[in-house]
Amino acid sequence: MLLVLMAVGISASLVVASAAPLEKKREEDRFFALLEQDIHYAQSQSYSLGTSVILVFRDHKPGYEVMYGVTRAGYVRSMPESITLNASSNLSRIDFLSNGSIHQPGTLRFSTSSGERTVTVHLGKGRVVVSK
Repeated sequence: MLLVLMAVGISASLVVASAAPLEKKREEDRFFALLEQDIHYAQSQSYSLGTSVILVFRDHKPGYEVMYGVTRAGYVRSMPESITLNASSNLSRIDFLSNGSIHQPGTLRFSTSSGERTVTVHLGKGRVVVSK
């Protein structure tokens, strides 16, 4: 009986140990899906409200803040601990003008547990591509 209990305990611990990296990957994927949705929402809000909407990534805060214009704060999203914004990014904010177009194109580079992921903001109507 003790041998069976020990075998079950060992196999359960192996399952838990192998599921941890998978859960971290899922959490990162959820963050990037939410980021992409927030970017599209910010663009549509800038167009419908007729004001600029800005997504700001701050160095001292792990996450981003959405602001309507320069005075009205929107909401704050936090990033998982396994994701950081690289210093090699040439953007730290995504600005949508009142007509829904982008103010400055560029690339946000993120370090994740499975490598680097990028968010590329194209000039013009503000098309945004999140790498997989």
